Amino acid sequence: MTDREWEVLLACVQGRQPERVSAGLIVDSPWIPGYCGVDTVDYYTDRKLWLACQDRIRGDFPGLLFLPGDWVEFGMASEPSSFGCPLHFFHEQTVGIGHLITSADDLADLDSLPVPDPRRDGLMPLALSKLRSLRSELAERGRRIRIVAARGPLNVAGFLMTIPELCVAVKTDPDRVSRLLDKTAELVIRWLEAQAEAAGDVGGLLLLDDICGFFSEEEYLEFAHPRLKRIFDHFSLPVKAFHNDNFGNRYTTFPHIADLGVNLFNFSHLADPWVAHRLLGPGVAILGNLPPLELLTRGTPGEIRRAAGELLAGKPERCSLMLSAGGGASPGMPKENLAAMLEALADFR
Repeated sequence: MTDREWEVLLACVQGRQPERVSAGLIVDSPWIPGYCGVDTVDYYTDRKLWLACQDRIRGDFPGLLFLPGDWVEFGMASEPSSFGCPLHFFHEQTVGIGHLITSADDLADLDSLPVPDPRRDGLMPLALSKLRSLRSELAERGRRIRIVAARGPLNVAGFLMTIPELCVAVKTDPDRVSRLLDKTAELVIRWLEAQAEAAGDVGGLLLLDDICGFFSEEEYLEFAHPRLKRIFDHFSLPVKAFHNDNFGNRYTTFPHIADLGVNLFNFSHLADPWVAHRLLGPGVAILGNLPPLELLTRGTPGEIRRAAGELLAGKPERCSLMLSAGGGASPGMPKENLAAMLEALADFR
């Protein structure tokens, strides 16, 4: 992220210029290799190819802030790999992840799992090494790693035991679920700390956890909120971004997002952004809220310009908005569609 991009992001999350809408997008390996026409395994392993892809998307979309920016990741595999989940690499799609157990009845099998060490376990040491080695090359381009990112504690637990069985275990074995989530939350903290150390002086974090969208408000407050808050409270950083584009239980989490310390929230396109703004409060900027698959990937440029224009025209006066997808970049999202979103923003300005 360049200094100018960082200032745009800070202005958005601090609410300094609510009338000045910017544009951003969460991007990672489900989208970037396909967009750039490269092999996904090569994208993960070839540092020069990875840099070339990062440079290309910035060149193709000036004015679009990519989040978290120069993200060193292996799909969603870094955190579950540290616990020993089996991985399956593919040349034309992101990493597949196997589970340690597949039934809530076997949850006791996870009791003995230690909290992994990001400097030794799974894919994490490889990512940290890549982060350290990229610092000088990014600096030559006027960029640096400003934001570190991690999958959230419920998301990681869902990989260890499958998401449906995690939801079952919340009802059948809540004590063991709580112990498991304490472990995954501690891993997330250690992982973010290790990334921040490898990257240098970072200014923000991005936590991605869709699973809390399946929970009732009571379940969210018991199982999800304390662990999410523990993670966000652990870091004193000016940018604290949260991604949860699961709208399964509608607005269950929204009234509690500000209490996490989050100041940038990316949620499902199914949510009404202005209802969300009312529930979130003025201290939480919105990253959204165009449909990532149905519109930004499968729609036409004309449809995107109209939808983005309507969204921008309806923005409440004091709402800080970064125009984006209500979710991350979907595989196959084409260049002309993202260009149409930026054109709509230029027309609005």
